[in-house]
Amino acid sequence: MTSPNEPGRLIVFEGTDGTGKSTQLKLLANALQEKGLAVVSTREPTDGKYGQQIRELYTGRGNVSLEEELNLFLADRQEHVESFLRPALHDGKIILCDRYYLSTIAYQGAAGLEPSMILNRNSFAPVPDLAILFHAPIAIGVKRITQNRGDTQNDFEKEGYLKKVAQQFELLNLPYIRRIDASGTIETVHREVLKLVLQLLEA
Repeated sequence: MTSPNEPGRLIVFEGTDGTGKSTQLKLLANALQEKGLAVVSTREPTDGKYGQQIRELYTGRGNVSLEEELNLFLADRQEHVESFLRPALHDGKIILCDRYYLSTIAYQGAAGLEPSMILNRNSFAPVPDLAILFHAPIAIGVKRITQNRGDTQNDFEKEGYLKKVAQQFELLNLPYIRRIDASGTIETVHREVLKLVLQLLEA
């Protein structure tokens, strides 16, 4: 299979909050580095100026319109693409990204924006070689957020809203998406992730 990102690879981790994406990304990065592969990890929202503005919405989402919120995510991603993603792909790196534009489609789509419009407005962003979509019952995710992490749910993590987000993720049907049951043990899920990624890299 020819990569759209030759010579690099873009692998993105997607899913509702509490599905263990970030944990699995770190485990995969370690496993690939042990194999001597050139791996870099990143996330969205980024730590840039737009990403910081997005994080302010975690406790004040009602302060902006849906369109303003979407524009912040797009501006953050544009900066991310230009400053980090394209250079790393050009250098042949394997990029592991915690959230990308599929999360924007699902989260902003659940809030009321048209998913196809959101996808079109992300046409500037490199298409992933692989998008791993983690799914688990919302109740498990909420428990992980509140009990395991000891966090307070932010404005993007309310249970009713996350159910709508999960529905949006389920509707996504793009050729690079692979779905993984994230309700199993960390070790079980890691084996599934590693299997998918090695299949991609060996293709």
